[in-house]
Amino acid sequence: MAAVAWTEEEDIALCESWVGALSHHTPGRRSSGPFCRTIRQHFQAYIGENNRTVDPLSSRFRRTRLDCERFETIHTAVEHEGGDLEEDDIIQVALINFRHEQHREFTLRSAWEIIYFSVMYLFIY
Repeated sequence: MAAVAWTEEEDIALCESWVGALSHHTPGRRSSGPFCRTIRQHFQAYIGENNRTVDPLSSRFRRTRLDCERFETIHTAVEHEGGDLEEDDIIQVALINFRHEQHREFTLRSAWEIIYFSVMYLFIY
């Protein structure tokens, strides 16, 4: 059976699910089993019944988070070097730099926004 490509809607739901699970599990007590099951429950609540199991969700999120971390590193560097650039310009330069460094497009902007803006909120408040 061939793997089914992930949609942007699923990527967004997965990231929202991860953030939701973070808020329900105490740091240091996020053992992979219960934490992943919580992510799956949140994911199903967003998407509805689907064929994605915990393992593909974990695998996809690992790859998504890695790409988002790479993009965040580039974004932060541009932000610090950019002087008076507006946020939209910083993102455009970061997208160009990501393509140059990774030799492919960064296609997870919505996921990045969910992960980084939500995580910043969780750590600030």
